Amino acid sequence: MSGATTSSGTPISSLPQASAVSGTDTLMGVVTSSGTTQAEQVPVSVLAQGISETIGLSDAVTAAQTAAATATAQAEQATENVANGVNAARGKANGVAALDANGNLALTDGTALQSVLTVVPATQTQSAALKPILTLDESAKVRTASGDVALSNIATAMQDGDYLTVLGGAVVARPSTTGTIPSDFTVNGNVYVAPASYVSNPSALPAGLSVDTDTGIVLTDGSVFFPNTINNIGVLCAVSE
Repeated sequence: MSGATTSSGTPISSLPQASAVSGTDTLMGVVTSSGTTQAEQVPVSVLAQGISETIGLSDAVTAAQTAAATATAQAEQATENVANGVNAARGKANGVAALDANGNLALTDGTALQSVLTVVPATQTQSAALKPILTLDESAKVRTASGDVALSNIATAMQDGDYLTVLGGAVVARPSTTGTIPSDFTVNGNVYVAPASYVSNPSALPAGLSVDTDTGIVLTDGSVFFPNTINNIGVLCAVSE
């Protein structure tokens, strides 16, 4: 349309129609400005600017951009708040569980998270087990059938009526029934041997014991515990504490 002319009296419908315009194209029109009306060339960009300002398009775009920026900032802050909230509750009472990089349970020491508990994987012969990572404080307690026992007192507790130390330090449950080895038993290596009198009179043997009639070796059924002895597949053997 730039440079187009017309003659006075030519109908508008006879003028060619533009199929497209650009911001640099110019329209011919009658413009009234500041009380003066005259024919002027009006660039498409100027016309578009006037329309935009009239309907408030620029303000609407600016407001939309501002709203979008605000929404983005609020979403980012909300995400940060959630992350901060989760981090603040990790490993704390009534909070959320925390795991370290190896999957171990971590708890706070008041300043930072500390790895405290792990799981020993199961094998073909052993089931999985819990394993403390940190050294247990002496005030920690172990729950037993007789009640909770502090670690500092565990050695004493193991010597009470429920437990017994044998084999130079091994701790076992104290048997409910104990017996006494007859003084006339002898020891061959570490195997108890009974005199011939017990072979002919087995009723004289302490409960739980019997004698091999061919060798005199003392046998045990395991129902009675004899101090300083061990049940070696049914054979009563001597041990020293």
